[in-house]
Amino acid sequence: MSRKSLAITLGILVIVIVVIVLIVQNGASGNITASPGAAADTTTTAQTTPVSAAAPSGSYTLAQVATHNNASSCWTAINGNVYDVTTWINQHPGGRAPILSLCGTDGSAAFNGQHGGQARPAAELATFKIGTLAQ
Repeated sequence: MSRKSLAITLGILVIVIVVIVLIVQNGASGNITASPGAAADTTTTAQTTPVSAAAPSGSYTLAQVATHNNASSCWTAINGNVYDVTTWINQHPGGRAPILSLCGTDGSAAFNGQHGGQARPAAELATFKIGTLAQ
């Protein structure tokens, strides 16, 4: 199989998997919508970390996020969503420090600066979503 046809096949597989993930994540509400930057969420991974034990439950203020500011409970707000990345700290390919620096903060600038436009990091991040950032 040529590299081009392998890339096309993998791309199609990724799209199918992303659609399945979106259906599973949004199935209860039936609310599957595209959002700005949604193109970044077009990949999935062999992620073995389960989605956070805290089910998506609405919105959180930045003050609430700020109380989860250490390795025992690490939440971050990125691009208007809130993520519990506690279990990702020891699995992040770039080491613990980049994730620990996000704990309790709005990590949008750091995440976008490092991973902006990359599908795989965006898809991995999506598995940790627990809610949205209250405006």
